[in-house]
Amino acid sequence: MQRNRQKNMSNQKGASGKQVVLSNKNDYCFRLLEVRKRMEIFFPQTRMEISFLGLTKQQLEARIRLFYTRDLVVEVRVKKIEPAKHYDVISLARAMNDNFAQQTKELFSLEVEAVHEAMSSGIYVAWRPTEKPWNQQDCQRVCSKSRCFCGHLLNQHQRFDGKRPFLGCEERGCACQAFKFVPSRPEEVGEYWLVKRRDFDRAAYRVKCKCKHTHEQHEVHPPPFQCKAKGCGCSAFTSAFVCAACEKPWHLHETVIETEAERRAAGRQVGEAWMPFSELPELSKIALTGVDNPDIQTLADALPPEARERLLAEQQGHQTQLPGPSKSSRLGQ
Repeated sequence: MQRNRQKNMSNQKGASGKQVVLSNKNDYCFRLLEVRKRMEIFFPQTRMEISFLGLTKQQLEARIRLFYTRDLVVEVRVKKIEPAKHYDVISLARAMNDNFAQQTKELFSLEVEAVHEAMSSGIYVAWRPTEKPWNQQDCQRVCSKSRCFCGHLLNQHQRFDGKRPFLGCEERGCACQAFKFVPSRPEEVGEYWLVKRRDFDRAAYRVKCKCKHTHEQHEVHPPPFQCKAKGCGCSAFTSAFVCAACEKPWHLHETVIETEAERRAAGRQVGEAWMPFSELPELSKIALTGVDNPDIQTLADALPPEARERLLAEQQGHQTQLPGPSKSSRLGQ
């Protein structure tokens, strides 16, 4: 009996990913845990789904105790877990989100605006990690409507003149001496569930310290930004969130202001190449327009003036190069 059982199990080793049926009417002690244990030995990298003629585990154990397993058929299905060789990120996101294109545009609207402003002014403002190798990427493109740790927007701070390394806040009574970007939307810190709450207010949303008080309830200068809330003993702002792009806390990031020449010298993206998802053209177009599979005119309307003119000129040149109908075909008409 033991030899037959081993034979049955050995036959399954070459059947990975296929349905296997074990039938042994005389062996009524062939328990569920024995099946699982033996299958894990032969298939350590698999996930198993085991069913016994639709019986639950409790019903099966009851039959075993009552010796009612003489007619039992054990069915073992083995599914091998393998990473997908080819996958489509856009199709997956589209399938998992209603109104995918419009949501994508809304989510990246501020970053797209930051690219437009940078292409117009030649000044790039980015929020990135301070540690290598993560500092090779920009976690956030910062525009004039982005929020500072002091609670005011970038356009309420001093303008960059090419010399000033820090942009102090110009709002009356604010002690902020340098613009320090903070995420202003829950999606930027991975708190996607908040937007689904009925009482959620985007305008009132602020990221928080581990002391449970917002960044606006902490001193803006000097670091490490002591909490001002009454009765709170917090001596430093320690983010209760991480960046959704790199999963690093706020204090391991810095706000960087660069010229286009400085970015080129550092090998960083500039111009249209700095657009969100520039490495995925189809998704980049959706982020620009909010339209799934946008046409040429819709895409042009979403681009900065120079890029719009260049795109339309390229399209016009492409159309003029298309061959017209032959003479014979015209005569045939």
